[in-house]
Amino acid sequence: MKQIGKVACIVCLATLLSACQSTPEGEEGVSSEINTENVYQGALTAHRDWQKKLQGIEYLEVYSPQKYALVFSSWQNADSIYQEFKETPDKAFQSYSLFSSSTYLDRFYEEIDVMEKTLSELESLKLIADEILEPAITQMAYLNSINARHYYRSEYVRLTRFYAKLFHLVEEDELSDAGEEQEEFLERAHSLEVRTIKKTFISPLEDALRDLKRKDVKYYAPISYARVEAGITSGKGLIERSPRAFTQIEQKVSVIQFELSHAEHIAQEVQGLRDRSKDEYENFILDIEAKLLQISLALNDNDLRDKSLKEQASLITQEVMAARQQYASRNPKAEQPSQESGQVESLRDLVAVQQKQIAQLKSRLMELKAEPSDLNAELATSVEPDFDFQAQSQESSVRRPVAIEQEEPQDIQ
Repeated sequence: MKQIGKVACIVCLATLLSACQSTPEGEEGVSSEINTENVYQGALTAHRDWQKKLQGIEYLEVYSPQKYALVFSSWQNADSIYQEFKETPDKAFQSYSLFSSSTYLDRFYEEIDVMEKTLSELESLKLIADEILEPAITQMAYLNSINARHYYRSEYVRLTRFYAKLFHLVEEDELSDAGEEQEEFLERAHSLEVRTIKKTFISPLEDALRDLKRKDVKYYAPISYARVEAGITSGKGLIERSPRAFTQIEQKVSVIQFELSHAEHIAQEVQGLRDRSKDEYENFILDIEAKLLQISLALNDNDLRDKSLKEQASLITQEVMAARQQYASRNPKAEQPSQESGQVESLRDLVAVQQKQIAQLKSRLMELKAEPSDLNAELATSVEPDFDFQAQSQESSVRRPVAIEQEEPQDIQ
């Protein structure tokens, strides 16, 4: 009986031990599977997050091209490793190579750590460089905005190399040298800025002036041609003094463009006048007089052809100014031009146009070397524009209305 009892006890103990051992093994297997899945999902999340984080960080390259390159080199390595175990999670825990004890997952996170550390260094470097090199950064951005590279590529490339040198000095913690070098950079950048603005605004005008010279405008209209040259010189001076005063620069360009067109038209008229025979001089003057007659008839039905051309222009000017003053006295607070003011303003504009034509014709006639001296003397004394009227007209704040209908000139032949 004692033998049977001992056997029974042994069997019970063995059963209990077997039961105790089976339970932990099952739990350990389940726990291992859960841990594997969690680690794998963490890798997926890390890959997705860094893929987004690395988008749009190109602006960091200038602060340290080497560190920037290291970030993306590590990302390429991490992405390549990730692709290896993306479809087979169990592979993430396998040895990465025969010569390393690290797993695929270990190597993946090693590259992630390198990226995180390097990117953090880049961002810290950016904070320092942005403070020390703020003038250079601002100037370089401005050069890009005015497209300096398009006009002066070689100088722009040299300047960008100098620009990169400044950031390298900051990276090497040579902040004092970076500040000194920045001064030279700003001088060279300002020079390139001035050249670019000249190229943008003045070069087209210089090209147009050369085109006029090829058309002999300098020969036929030297005074008008000289005005264009003087305007271009003045425009260059303005840009050198204030390259960012775009309102004034655009105004200057507009004036020069006006003078270019004026010089071209004057040259054409002078050339046409020189081709005329002496018998055509009278008809030429009568054409001018007919234009003045058209204005005087439209204004108050006056025929002023018994006066010299200068007197006709002066009388018409006086009548227009008197009409304007009369209108102003009747409507001192008028804000919008009435029909009457529109008529006066149209007449004033017409007078101004005709006076300008008279001035141009005077200039052309005086340049003719082969004309009879008595005809030149008559034109020089009779065809002078009234510049006081033009100056007063420019000061007027009355808006220009639509032109009114004018009476047909009488037959003057």
